[in-house]
Amino acid sequence: MLELVLLLAVCFTPTTSIHCEDDITLDDVQEYSLEIFEAGNIEYWRTAQNNFQTYGKFVGNPKNSVIKAGYYTEKGQLISGIAIDCAKGKFHVQVTDDTNQDEDVVKNVFTGDLASDGQCVDGAEFEFWLKVHQPFMMSWIYNGQALQEGTRMTPFRHGTAIVERERPMKVATKYGADKAKTFKITSTKAAKFTRVTWGQCVSWPVSLRKDCQGARKWVQVHSKIAEAVGGLGKFGSDMTVFAPTCFLGSKYYDWLQESVHPDRLSQGTSYCCCVDMVTGITIDNDDENQCSMSLDGGSGGCGKSCMQYAVPAIIEKVMAEQDEMDDSLLL
Repeated sequence: MLELVLLLAVCFTPTTSIHCEDDITLDDVQEYSLEIFEAGNIEYWRTAQNNFQTYGKFVGNPKNSVIKAGYYTEKGQLISGIAIDCAKGKFHVQVTDDTNQDEDVVKNVFTGDLASDGQCVDGAEFEFWLKVHQPFMMSWIYNGQALQEGTRMTPFRHGTAIVERERPMKVATKYGADKAKTFKITSTKAAKFTRVTWGQCVSWPVSLRKDCQGARKWVQVHSKIAEAVGGLGKFGSDMTVFAPTCFLGSKYYDWLQESVHPDRLSQGTSYCCCVDMVTGITIDNDDENQCSMSLDGGSGGCGKSCMQYAVPAIIEKVMAEQDEMDDSLLL
């Protein structure tokens, strides 16, 4: 019966992502399970990286609400998960103990305080991400707050040279992300889920659909740019270059997005996409026909202009506003 209810609560509609494997709208549900395919197949995915983004809201008093999310194997063994305790303003990161080879025991590996602007508040939206970097390297983000700490230096082949780069700490779990089969979310009390997206992609809240500047800032806050300049550093979800481009600093999206996140089909090359200037969604919600891979592996610009989707009325409005300013604002 629960599965039937969940199916009825799910609908597939255009939202705010491009080239995600799934972008699923949920109707204030409190339990949802997403099946992952080919998790350990590098030939299929090209890299081990994947993003899982969950969006929700608090409806009513969230004081005693609990939010949980977990990445599980086909047999239901926990790979990595989080629990958000609204009553205490705490987060807990959990794994299956890798030191216990006799049985599977879930243990808490890190506990911390939620940031003051990430507390549970009636009417507020919430979101959390699972960023899979490698089978034993994963990062959780809740309301723009990294839920882990500590980095290490790891070897990396760059051409013929071996160099070291700074990466998040290895996750001390018995099961790696390459064994994943399901991503599960549950909540209690006032916490309701409204959307899940996943894949080698970037998404942002539906509430920012008509606010390019807000969406751009949101992506940057969750990105890998240094914490000193407003990002999450090594715990970020993606590079800030994949933030949407806004037309002349306005709330409108540029009709040609020249750096859309690569997916498993583009072999690491970013996309150029024609989008709606108001919503930022690909024209007709058609990623296949409205996007093409960037030239020269992503460094050579776009082979299309998308000028046919530039809206003259919006362009004229924004251009006119460039010269509009009340004298009282002069410095």
